[in-house]
Amino acid sequence: MIEIKPNFEGLCIEKYTQNNLSEFHRKAGNLNKLLLCFVSNGTLDLQINTLPFPIQANSIIMLLPDTDLGSFSGSNDLELSVFFISLDFISTYSFLTVLLASDEIKFNPVIKTESSARKLIWSTVKLIQEYNSKTKEESTLESVQYLLYALLELISKLYLPVIKNNSLLQTRSQGIIDHFFELLNKHGHLERSVLFYSDQLHLSPQYLSSLIKKETGKPIKQWISYRVIKQAEELLKTTSLSIKEISNQLQFVDSSLFCRYFRRCTGITANTYRENYRIKK
Repeated sequence: MIEIKPNFEGLCIEKYTQNNLSEFHRKAGNLNKLLLCFVSNGTLDLQINTLPFPIQANSIIMLLPDTDLGSFSGSNDLELSVFFISLDFISTYSFLTVLLASDEIKFNPVIKTESSARKLIWSTVKLIQEYNSKTKEESTLESVQYLLYALLELISKLYLPVIKNNSLLQTRSQGIIDHFFELLNKHGHLERSVLFYSDQLHLSPQYLSSLIKKETGKPIKQWISYRVIKQAEELLKTTSLSIKEISNQLQFVDSSLFCRYFRRCTGITANTYRENYRIKK
């Protein structure tokens, strides 16, 4: 086995031949990782989730977490590169939720690349291998991640026909967004941390922030602030609570912090807002 030593935690790249396939099988079993396997030469016979797959050269195999690998064998000229990718390493990749939830990909994990896509994909694979093998002074975590995102984007397009419902990405994204706003309506007047919502949705803060910005056009913190301010305005309009009491009810550390927060979000002070409402009323 030729191993490309990982300089960045979360991505390990290894190369295999027919002689050391048993090592691949040992390492690939029961991993909570996404595995991208690239057969550049020779043939490979794999049993994946109890189904047999005869795999030719220039094929890609996407193995989702908890995939069951059975018997396997390879030709004498087999050349196999495997990317072991932790989910944290690619948590902000927008299509990740769909990939991990797709039974279609799980049971149809093999794609043979056509000549139109093959050159770009294989050159990107080699580029990532090169960047990942360099020292941290020569390469950065971000450069490796961006290259990997580009590769995932290319590969995801190949798997789109495999996914029977091509609206799955939109459906799952919308489900996450709907759940986020349900949580925001319920907890938003008290919970101002992105981490709270990402934990509730079992997503990384980076992925949730990216998804909300992409789908709504506004940053997640702006939505959270909007919910807090709406509650504050309601209390200012409909109650006789003092600014300090409102601050306490919204669980700010002190009233001065609440006042600065309110002014930053609305452009006026809480007292001015209350007075303006009373005048209009």
